Parts: sequence; structure tokens; C-alpha cells
Amino acid sequence: MRLHDSVGKFKEALKEAVETYQFKPVLKEQGIVESVEEGIAVISGLPNAMFYEVVKFSNNLKGIIIDVKEDKTTAIILEKEENVELNTPVYRTGYIVSVPVSEKLLGRLIDPLGKPLDGKPPVETTTYYPVERDAPALFDRDFVKDQLYTGIKVIDSMFPIGKGQRELILGDPSTGKTSIAIDTIINQRDKNVICIYVSIGQRKQSVLDVYSVLKKYDAIDYTIIVSATSDQYPGLQFLAPYSATAIGEYFLDKGKDVLIIYDDLTKHAFAYQSLSLLLKRPPGREAFPGDIFYIHSRLLERACKIKDGGSITALPIVETQAGRISSYIPTNVISITDGQIYLDTNLFNINQRPAVDVGKSVSRIGGKTQIPALKEVAEFLRLYYAQFLEVEIFTKLGVKVFGETAQIIRRGKRLRELLKQPKLKHYQVEHQVVLFFLLNEGYFDNIPVDNVNDRADFILKKIKEEHPEILDDIKKSKVLTKQTKEKIKKLVESI
Repeated sequence: MRLHDSVGKFKEALKEAVETYQFKPVLKEQGIVESVEEGIAVISGLPNAMFYEVVKFSNNLKGIIIDVKEDKTTAIILEKEENVELNTPVYRTGYIVSVPVSEKLLGRLIDPLGKPLDGKPPVETTTYYPVERDAPALFDRDFVKDQLYTGIKVIDSMFPIGKGQRELILGDPSTGKTSIAIDTIINQRDKNVICIYVSIGQRKQSVLDVYSVLKKYDAIDYTIIVSATSDQYPGLQFLAPYSATAIGEYFLDKGKDVLIIYDDLTKHAFAYQSLSLLLKRPPGREAFPGDIFYIHSRLLERACKIKDGGSITALPIVETQAGRISSYIPTNVISITDGQIYLDTNLFNINQRPAVDVGKSVSRIGGKTQIPALKEVAEFLRLYYAQFLEVEIFTKLGVKVFGETAQIIRRGKRLRELLKQPKLKHYQVEHQVVLFFLLNEGYFDNIPVDNVNDRADFILKKIKEEHPEILDDIKKSKVLTKQTKEKIKKLVESI
């Protein structure tokens, strides 16, 4: 009886649904591909298409509207699996290009559309962020207060980077730009910083090498790698940094600190140059389009520190040729960022690594983020180093120096040696405070130059083993007290 009643109710509900259902036509805009060239498709028949809207071709490939005119629209093709042919139907999707975001992206290697490149299943999420988003308003931003430690002595002491800062890394090919970026990512272990590495126009092997290093040093668990390799269409390479920044903004909205490495914006500029020339936009200086400055400024302006919230720290990388930092793209990005770390080929060739040129490098706002202990011991290092380089020239000419000048050269050589640091070897802030304090106090003056780093490591090892409270006190109090100074001096004198 109960079954009969249930069937009756189901029939009545079904009858009511059929009677009340109304057939409505579904309108769907369809266009036709008129021409295709190097990943650019000219489409007719999409009069209402929006800028940056995703379109789908009949073979299910995706594209993005990049140019809108009265009678035609132009889309950049994002995928290269199949060719788009003439007269292929194209359909509007109605949504702006977005990237899937989730905590599950950590440890993954993906493309700018969020597709996995590491052989693992796709990340399941219902949350998408638009790749293009306005930078936070001025009143939502806060001052850069906290330092982001790279673990590299010359940078943390002389050119400190604050959380929310944009610090450019530039130099000629093979001078160690990517190495500094990778070292910085590895040094964020246990520091509650989400890292995103964006590879733009690199070889696949280079991306795999970065992935392997991060995995080897247990840094992949808090890192996301976004890759658009050199064999991809320029459109996908152009999209990569914006997609990575959108992922970073997801973590920013959760109140977390994010570090983004753009490797590199020179290739990003070349990708956009290719797109613009294919779109027949008028070229300007060095054949770049007129809005080349804007594509980088609107990207890097999204890096910031939010009031009572998280931060996005941007480390863009730019490649120079023959040391010409006055060329177009380097000067553009220098004017956008809050400082630059310049790597010199000559320094690299004489084994002064990292090859940071102290004279051409600067951090405009990072000095405010240093803890008092590090600021105290590192405040005059750049001045000492500049004086040393100035008077060292005379010694190369055979001029004998005495007195104060001889002391400047003696200590300057040891400072230069102390700033040398191999890849993947990191110094925490409390270690750097101890070493620069000893340098300023003259404890390395009588040590042979070639033995300075060995002596420094030996001292740190002794402190860790016999008096770890010295390092703990500097780390917790952030101040180099008189008692701590006496403990360091006493320990070093006893060795």
C-alpha cells in the first residue's frame, strides 16, 4: 500500500513538472576562424566577445581574446596539442580566463592554466581566481616591516629584502641569478612562507632541474612551480606570471606570506613582443610595443604588504647583455621595483660568488626591516667595502700604503672573502650577526684571507656546540646586548 502511494505521488510530480516546463532557446555565439599564424587566430562572428574572455575551438582547445575590433576579434591559442585550422568553429564561454587555486597546489608542477605537468592527477577545486586583477588599493597596504631572509650574507646584510617588497635580480647569462632565487626558496623552510617559482620561456630540463633541487632539499612541500617552457606558444608564456600571481593572491587573502620568483621577465617581454608583432601592433623602441612597461608594472604592483594580513614578495629576474643595465627592459623593471641586486660577470669569473656588485645594487626600503642586531653590525659594511675598492686600485699599481689605508685594505679583503658563499649553503640571521660582529671587532684581521671562511664556520660550530644560548638570545631578543658581545669575545679568544 505504501509502495502504491509512493508511485502515485511520483506520477503526479512528474506530470506537474512536464506541464509546467517551458522550452526556451539557448543563445550561443559562434564564430569562425579566418586565419591562423603562430598561435594567433583571427575570428569573425563574435561581436560581443570580451577582452581576456576564454573561447573554445571545436577541437576543444582553449584561447583568450586579446584584441577586439568592430568586425573581427583575435585570440591567442593556449594549447599546442592539435592545430587549429581555417573555418574551425569558435564558441564564447562567457568567463574571463582564471586559474584554479587551492592548498593542494603546494608541491605541484603545473602550467599557467592549472594543468598538472608532474604526472599526478589534476587538483580538484571549485575556487578560481582571475589571472588579471587590480592591485590592492593604497589604503589597504601597510608599510614593509619584516625581513625576508635569503640566507645569503651579502644580501641579508647589505641589501635586505622586506616581506611585500619587489627586488629585481639582474645580470648577464650564467651569473647565478636563478641560484640566488632557489637559495632564497630553500631558506624559507620552517619560516611559514609559501613560495611560487614561475619559469617563463625556459628549457624543460631547466625546470626539471629546479624541481629536483627543491625536492632534494625538502623545499617542494611549500613551493608551487608554474611553467611555460620555450616550446609553448607565446600566449601561454605571456600568461604564466599573471597566473602565478593569482595563485599567490589566493594565499595572500588567507593572510599568508608569499614569495614569487619570476624567471625571467626578459623572456616574458620577448613573448609579448612576438604576440604584438603578430597582431600587427606598431613597434616602438627595440621593436617592443608601446605598452611593454605597463604589462610589467601592472604585474609587479600586485606585490604588497596588506594591513593586518599577508604579503606577496616579488623577485623578478631580468637578463642583461654585456652588462648593459641601461637597455630597455632592465631600465623599465628597475623603475618599477624597490631595488635591484646586480650580478657582475667579472666578479663571477674571479670566483667572487655570489657575484653581487655592491656599487650597483641597492635595496630602497629593505633597511627598515632589519632587526637591530643585524643593523648594528651591518650598517657601515657597504661604506667600508666601497672605501676598500677605491684604495685597492692603488695597490694594484704597486703603490705602498700605510696606517689607516693599510687597515682599510686588510679588513676589506677579509670582508670580501667573508661575503663569498657557495650555493645551497645558508646562514641564518643570528649566524650573520656573530660573523659581522667579529669582523668589525677585528678578530679576522690576522687570519690569512684564504682561511677566513673556514675560521668563521669553525667559530659558528663552536658556538652551536658549547654556547647555543648566544644564538638563541640574538634570535629571540633581536638585539646584540653587551652581555652577548662579551660572551662571543670570550669564546673566540679561548679558541
